[in-house]
Amino acid sequence: MASLVSTLRADNRDQLVALLSLDPLSNNFTLDQLNTDDNPNSPDAKSISVSHKNRLVFANENLRTLLVYHTLQDRSTMFKPKKNARRKQGGRGILSNVEESMGLLTTNNFGIVGTRVMFQSDPDDDAEGGGRVGDDSVANTPMGTETIYNPQNHKTSTSVFGSGLAGMEDPRDNIDGANVVLYFIHPTPQHIQAVSKIIRSSSSLSNSNNVNPFDNNVNIINKVTKHRIVFLPRINALSKRIMADENIVKRKDVAVHTLDMNLIPLEDDVITCLDMDATMMDCHVNGLVSEHVTNVAMSLRKVQDICGTIPRLQSFGTMGEMVMERTMALRLDEHDPYENGGDNEEEEEYSEIAAAIILDRKIDLITPLITPLTYEGLLDDVLKIESGFIKVEADVISPPEDEDDGKAPPDRPKYMHLPLNDLDTLYTEVRDQHVEKFGSFLQDQAKALKESHANFSDKNKDLTEIHQFVKQIPIFTQNLKSLTNHIHLAELVKRTTEQSEFRQRWQTERSMVESETCYDVIEDLIASQYPVFRLLRLLCLQSLTSGGIKTSRYDALKREVVQTYGYEYMFTLQNLEKMGLLRKRESMWDVTSPFATLRKQLSLIQADVDPSNPDDVSYVSSGYAPITARIIQTSMKGWTGKEEALRELPGRGIEVLQRSPPEDFATALKAKIGIPLGQWAKQTSGDSDDKPVLLIYFVGGLTYAEIASIRYMSKQRSFPYNIICCTTKIINGGSFLQSLQ
Repeated sequence: MASLVSTLRADNRDQLVALLSLDPLSNNFTLDQLNTDDNPNSPDAKSISVSHKNRLVFANENLRTLLVYHTLQDRSTMFKPKKNARRKQGGRGILSNVEESMGLLTTNNFGIVGTRVMFQSDPDDDAEGGGRVGDDSVANTPMGTETIYNPQNHKTSTSVFGSGLAGMEDPRDNIDGANVVLYFIHPTPQHIQAVSKIIRSSSSLSNSNNVNPFDNNVNIINKVTKHRIVFLPRINALSKRIMADENIVKRKDVAVHTLDMNLIPLEDDVITCLDMDATMMDCHVNGLVSEHVTNVAMSLRKVQDICGTIPRLQSFGTMGEMVMERTMALRLDEHDPYENGGDNEEEEEYSEIAAAIILDRKIDLITPLITPLTYEGLLDDVLKIESGFIKVEADVISPPEDEDDGKAPPDRPKYMHLPLNDLDTLYTEVRDQHVEKFGSFLQDQAKALKESHANFSDKNKDLTEIHQFVKQIPIFTQNLKSLTNHIHLAELVKRTTEQSEFRQRWQTERSMVESETCYDVIEDLIASQYPVFRLLRLLCLQSLTSGGIKTSRYDALKREVVQTYGYEYMFTLQNLEKMGLLRKRESMWDVTSPFATLRKQLSLIQADVDPSNPDDVSYVSSGYAPITARIIQTSMKGWTGKEEALRELPGRGIEVLQRSPPEDFATALKAKIGIPLGQWAKQTSGDSDDKPVLLIYFVGGLTYAEIASIRYMSKQRSFPYNIICCTTKIINGGSFLQSLQ
């Protein structure tokens, strides 16, 4: 379990550091310079010191967080910003508060003098109503902007300085002295066209006779010796064609690279893909299935390259089956029948992972629409967690009344970016707790810290005891800071959950999953101009839980949505229909919906669960268990007696054994396995007391409610596996529906 995550982190970091250390005049990118086994005199990724200056440009904020914080920073030596570490220039630091929150210092070893983001979401588009609390926009904070190019946002597609060069001006560019600009992008036309425009614009600016080199508002690009376009995780034929059409690949100052980094660990038990933002839209609406299936399959092959062949694979849903088939095909393609002198008999490859379950998001479209009630889930619902970070107003984390003089420092930024991951031990304990518990838990932690401090104040302590306590002061200070942050965040979450609007939403959701119709409630919410994606979540939930919406009601509700929120939502509604989230119920009679069968057979509703001391995964939403969690639990015992529920899932549930030498998918599918996954765990572990590892791969997105329920299962002594979650993206109801626009 630890080996997979640590190996992925080390491999990703080595690749990124090797690229940053590449000489500005060189186009050849390999890992040889970091291969200390072959070259003992070469530096490794931990000791390297880059002499030239790199400016990093990322396609979006999510990509910057994944590469800078989760990849570049060494978790074993993760450092915090130090006082006076920022080099000052005109009263402003070169590194932004966002960059410092990710652990970057002006004096870093990687030659990074700054980062930028090309495509930033418009803060005015927070249609969820409860999403991120305020984003800085270019229009009102030009000195703090990160966005350098966004053709879809009128606030960022023109210069804030009026020089006429759309998208290239950043007030820090003329002082960071960068020699190399690296553009980290995905192989999409939008990203390539944006980079091409920036490079061409920089060239025309540096060659212009009308540019005043002493104008601080203009980026002096002639300092740059190299533009590096970096594709993640690989380049495709379409990308090459677009670059050729854009006439930038033949330039001497442009180099093209790829980083084979398709899996990024967010936590010790959660891994995400890099390029899967549009999986559901592409696969189920646009019909662009092949590339996503291949990317997921290749990521699974990478897991098996590290851990060994996973002996047992199980999948549910159409996409899950396609990924399984492609994964086995890749293994078969890589197999060399002459490797052992033509002897096809090979030893079984040892694997740290005993089994894998591949889940198509479409088998459970309901869970993302349900409001989670765990601390982490509610933080995501209220503030939106982006790749392990939240953006929150500084006054929430550090209210002015908490300051010594009752006033906030004048130079304090308006917003703070806080990391949320397993490096914070307190967060690890509280993140999966129910809303009814985490408040009292944090209070208990505060009392424990207070008692610890009181013990230190005891005058009867001898010098040895005092010395031991002094050694613990850094840990005490860190715990106090973490506790203070989470108390303020918990208060914010509590204020939200105590509002009547939140309680009404939760009650409406619960009524729907218990087979009640709430058309009148939905109509009232439309009339009150309820946030559009909150409204669409309820509308989709009503459709899914009742087997569709009656035709007369359906047409009326669609008409009201379009008339209230705008005609652009006609296309959103069409995509929701293609996805299967919305549909008419053609029958005049009420018939049993597929969800009703699943609810009964999989015991999805557990109304008597105790959220403070749970005995079932349904605690994550006060009595409703995610369908995916129940599928995992049922797979442990086998589907005997649950066949009716299995038939109601889209696609089919299948399982195969991966043998040596490898077999094709059709052949492997014919073989009978005979025992359920629970017994397989006992057979795999033998006499060992350690649980074997089960990999759960969510194709199309994973919610924090599901993460909490899976962690709950994994911690139970009766559950036979330790679980690692892998996903194409972490989602919530809002981001899920917005991705289908």
